[in-house]
Amino acid sequence: MEKEFKDQKFELLEKKKKFKDFDDILEIVGGNGKYQKIILFGVVTPLIIICPLFVMNRIFIMSVPDHWCHVPGKPNETSTEEWKNMTIPKIQGNTGSLRYSQCEMFGENGTQVKCSQWEYDKTNYENTLPSEFNWVCENEHYTADVFSIYGFGNVAGAIVFGIAADKYGRKPLFFVSIFIFFLFTMIGFFTPQNISAFLTLQFLAGLAFPFLFSSPCTIAAEVSGKDYRAWIYSVVWMVWVIGNSILPLIAYVLRSWFVIGIVTTIPSLLLFFYFKILQESPRWLISVGRTKEAGKIIQKIARVNGRFITPEDLADALQALTEKEAEQPKKTSVGIWTLFMKKRLALNTILLCLAWSVNGLIYYGLTLNTTSMSGNEFFNYFILSTIELPAGWLAGVLVNKSGRRWTQAAFFVISALSFFVASWFVFDPKFAVAITSLVCYLQGTEIFPTNLRSTGSGLASTVCSIIGTCGPYIIFLGRFHAAIPYIVLTGLALVGTLSSACLPETLNQSLPETVEDANKFGKNHKFWSYLPEDMSNKPRAEKK
Repeated sequence: MEKEFKDQKFELLEKKKKFKDFDDILEIVGGNGKYQKIILFGVVTPLIIICPLFVMNRIFIMSVPDHWCHVPGKPNETSTEEWKNMTIPKIQGNTGSLRYSQCEMFGENGTQVKCSQWEYDKTNYENTLPSEFNWVCENEHYTADVFSIYGFGNVAGAIVFGIAADKYGRKPLFFVSIFIFFLFTMIGFFTPQNISAFLTLQFLAGLAFPFLFSSPCTIAAEVSGKDYRAWIYSVVWMVWVIGNSILPLIAYVLRSWFVIGIVTTIPSLLLFFYFKILQESPRWLISVGRTKEAGKIIQKIARVNGRFITPEDLADALQALTEKEAEQPKKTSVGIWTLFMKKRLALNTILLCLAWSVNGLIYYGLTLNTTSMSGNEFFNYFILSTIELPAGWLAGVLVNKSGRRWTQAAFFVISALSFFVASWFVFDPKFAVAITSLVCYLQGTEIFPTNLRSTGSGLASTVCSIIGTCGPYIIFLGRFHAAIPYIVLTGLALVGTLSSACLPETLNQSLPETVEDANKFGKNHKFWSYLPEDMSNKPRAEKK
């Protein structure tokens, strides 16, 4: 054991002059060891598995059951179906078949008049927000408005929390976002009768969502080696799917929007128990000059992984990275604009924002559409969620074998073909979309530099949220013809194919620490290349 420690110390001293980034330190203390597995399976996955319960519950709370006009005077011996046949006109539905009108009934003289009251199908729910407050017909846009206003909250939150996380740290902003989400969501459950107040609270709750998912993943990725990062996002995605698959079972049992909301939101408080367990990212701590705190965490990583590094040697390594930061051109401040000050980084940022936006819009649209599909909506949601489970595993394999770029581009093409087929037949593209979505989150971690990683991901999430506000309205087009949403999504998937194919490959590349590092991604990268040369062991200066 003593000889092993001496050999490792000698190796460290030999490498000390070559420390160019945090990944070089991880090679010494371990970037794929017991510590990383504890963080992933003991900390991050418990946090993530709870998130879908209180983030995605709106899908069921805002479900619109089948409805028709309430026509008074129904005789006791007449069934509901017979009474509807006598009092409700039939119109052509979005699939071309006839169905009962949801907004008109026959008047006394046989003319068609608008409803003033409604009856609702209670097969799946006792009540939902739209059924309790009659958000149908002339007010049916309220449902889409809720999702869109929540999306606008995501827009503001992604950029504000992203910038704040790069300035104040990933950990504190994660717990602030939990508090904001819980507070305004719970208050919102008591205010839907006032639509203006309810929409305002949805916006405020929406501020926190983007960081709930990305922050723990970023921390885990930043303490892991380049060969382990993809599996972090793969496992996290599969854990999210498990939590998301539990949600329809809860909604099926509870059947009331208010009870569903309360029961699925309260578990978010459990996340506060992880405040002392979740460690700040040492990579970020170094980027802001807090090397003493970073050193303690690095020592812990080495100890847990059974590796050896003396405080003196670690101090030398940290000093080398600090000096590298000091060599960077001094700016009065950094922010979103910094991502666009270098040509190649600006292009990569734009391409990633575009790919991320297409992914978000497609994924969000498909999720919203589950309540509009034929059959049992709880079963539909469960099946479409579990489809993503093998997709998460397959994505982890493919991005490590075939790279990020072509994996995402290929499955965008598959998504486009799936949407085209789905516009005419029953076929679900969610498997392919799950893979492209996972790759987007992974690329967000790998393309942006440490001091702007949350800002960059926040910007991509912001643009995604802006575009995503169109999602409810794309699905709303299905009221005119069931194929229209899928045709629109086909075109979007093709746009995603082009943007993802033009992004640089990041497989086996060290995470960029500075803007200069990030700007080197894609240099001399030929479009039709399959995998880039693995230059992870070469000095940064050689990457011209």
